[in-house]
Amino acid sequence: MARVLVVGSDIQGERALLQRLRMAASLPADMVRSCRDLDECDLLVIKDTPALRNAALRMVRDRPGIQFWVEDQDGQLRQGQGSNRGVLDDTAIEHALRQMPAATHSIDEPCLAQGAKAITRALRERVPARQGHAALVLDDEPQLLLDFVQDQMVVPVGVPAASLAQDLSDLFESLSLHGLSERRYLELAAALPRQPLRPLLWQWGQRPAHWQDLDARLQGGARIKLLRWPDFRVLGNQHDSFRLCSLLLKRACSVDECAALLDVPREAVRGVVHPAYLCGYAALEDFMANAPPMRGSDRDRSGTLLARMWRSVRQRGGS
Repeated sequence: MARVLVVGSDIQGERALLQRLRMAASLPADMVRSCRDLDECDLLVIKDTPALRNAALRMVRDRPGIQFWVEDQDGQLRQGQGSNRGVLDDTAIEHALRQMPAATHSIDEPCLAQGAKAITRALRERVPARQGHAALVLDDEPQLLLDFVQDQMVVPVGVPAASLAQDLSDLFESLSLHGLSERRYLELAAALPRQPLRPLLWQWGQRPAHWQDLDARLQGGARIKLLRWPDFRVLGNQHDSFRLCSLLLKRACSVDECAALLDVPREAVRGVVHPAYLCGYAALEDFMANAPPMRGSDRDRSGTLLARMWRSVRQRGGS
């Protein structure tokens, strides 16, 4: 959003000016907002009086990033400094507002992680910790705003929400993760709707791309241990997923062991392990050659017990 500091107008005049700027630039209300701090504004607009003009020139002298406009007695806007002080028409206003850093939503905060492996590692640490804020960025533009504290996300204006999980998967290797201060997050998120974060991460993790390294460890016999129950919104009514989570909360198992115990396809096991790993619900224990093998009687007994339990749940649900 473009942050505008208006000086010399009453509240009604300030609101009228902001509305005029929004209409000229064809921007929604939350993209052109008033501010009260000179160090945080993008545009300073003053009423044209000698005292205010002199004060404004002093204020912006050490702040070259701030644009300075003057509203004359006829309500017309002009540049406050420089040689060209002609009237700013709607085209000039739109161009100026859309070029402001806050309006373009460009991200210049430090990069925390770049590429699929590094971002996965960072998300696995930050999502369960429930600390901090971040943005997933492509070519300096945010694709997703992350609030780990509230376990929420915000989809920026212009990012297609309907295909977001697939788009993030397709772009995974090109994305970067940038840390945000809480104030910067709130500034970027503005009045956009907050949505739960985990369901999107789960859908993202279920896409098959970029899991080659994880699958190589799983195929090498690594065992999966579930650290906590996933958010029930991501499991829905998927009975096999509930069975798998119940098993992995009790004991670490390989993909082959899960498939044998629960009589489900290996691909279905990986379809739960991938998103659970991305969300930080699951951890891997690499295969140890000297680890004692699972006894057949234990496998049969565990599988039979789980099968009986879930048959009973289904029967009660259907009655």
